[in-house]
Amino acid sequence: MTAIHTRVFLLLVAVVAVASVVHAQAPARDLTIVAPAAPGGGWDQTARAMQQVFRATGLAASIQVVNTAGAAGTIGLARFVNSEAGHSNALLVTGLVMVSGIVTNNSPVTLAHATPIARLSGEYEVIVVPASSPYKTLADLVAAFRANPRSVSWGGGSAGGTDEILIRMIAAKVGVTPDGANYIAYSGGGQALASVLGAHVSAAVSGLGEFGSQIESGALRALAISSDARLPNSTIPTLREQGVDVVLLNWRGIVAPPGITRAERASLIDLTRRMATSPEWKGTMARAGWADIYMEGDAFARFITDETRRVAPIVASAGRKANTDWFELFIGLGLLSAALAVALERWNRRAAAPSTNPERAQRAPAENGVRAPAEYMPLAMLALALIIDAALINWIGFILASAMMFTLTARAFGSQRVVRDIVVGLVLAAVVQIGFTRGLGVALPLGVFG
Repeated sequence: MTAIHTRVFLLLVAVVAVASVVHAQAPARDLTIVAPAAPGGGWDQTARAMQQVFRATGLAASIQVVNTAGAAGTIGLARFVNSEAGHSNALLVTGLVMVSGIVTNNSPVTLAHATPIARLSGEYEVIVVPASSPYKTLADLVAAFRANPRSVSWGGGSAGGTDEILIRMIAAKVGVTPDGANYIAYSGGGQALASVLGAHVSAAVSGLGEFGSQIESGALRALAISSDARLPNSTIPTLREQGVDVVLLNWRGIVAPPGITRAERASLIDLTRRMATSPEWKGTMARAGWADIYMEGDAFARFITDETRRVAPIVASAGRKANTDWFELFIGLGLLSAALAVALERWNRRAAAPSTNPERAQRAPAENGVRAPAEYMPLAMLALALIIDAALINWIGFILASAMMFTLTARAFGSQRVVRDIVVGLVLAAVVQIGFTRGLGVALPLGVFG
């Protein structure tokens, strides 16, 4: 090799080295991280931990965390997919709760509409009670649960999420019908924490990181954790070692919007990998008690597909139970309204009937202003409309059931234009259906339109 060749070679090596250093040190981009839940929960904690690590490592110049709560993360997912499509500077925190929430809420927007980036961490579930609780051990709580399932209230995250899945699994193992568990769903870990601290529920379930500081301070007593073995440096006994053979790991990861290029996806995966392998992130996971289960790219996409298949049968019954509860509520209200209408009509008829007492007849002549029974018919028709809507909405769909309810309601208020009322009812119901489905990502029953 000549001297000129040597100098050219060394120059190329220097250029490559400088480029590598610049690439490693330069901030990748401004980022927005969406936590699809209220502040205080596991998704919010993950988003804010990522924000801190990105700042500490200099991997990104500006990082904003946005909270969008509702429907087990499916509202945040729908807004993210619709509003951030094609943007490579946005990430959404997801996890097992969202997978189950998509099934439970019959969400028209799923994780298949997003771009999988990486699975970051896993967290075991912990069962806690207030420090003043009479339940000193898991055995005490399970005994009360077996004796009277409805007397024990369990607080946790969104209906159909990881917290409820754990309670349903425990119920099945201890001989209680899963649908019989008195589970109270909150929109975020912060609300569940406040509820158990105030002793508004018998026990609460969430990730260890969400209850960790209150357990350490003594405000909460941890009865069990859903790991297969005790965690390092932890005295919390597992469910399995206390005779309840249940293990559950709540995983969390991140996805990007749809419509980004392969190069943009590769860049986001590289950025996430560098964050997830940094000492700062390792320290954050150790402090929070999170397990390192990193997985990226196509492998993570396959994992999401497998999780959906695994979780769907477990949470489907929870979703059916929730729908049944609402159905029973509407039917109950409708029957109560109908009974009230009948009672009022009968009372009105008695009041309007001629009195056999001459003195009373003198004091209350027929023209004394007593209202005719027909005046109570609107209330009866409204009750009928409510019953029909609740009874038919899952069979004929929200649009037809709501149009029928609107028509009967208009009739109750004196409308004689049936055709116009049906058309107006159909249009209004269709607008609401589209608004909820496309705007909020909340599926309403489609019925015959499915």
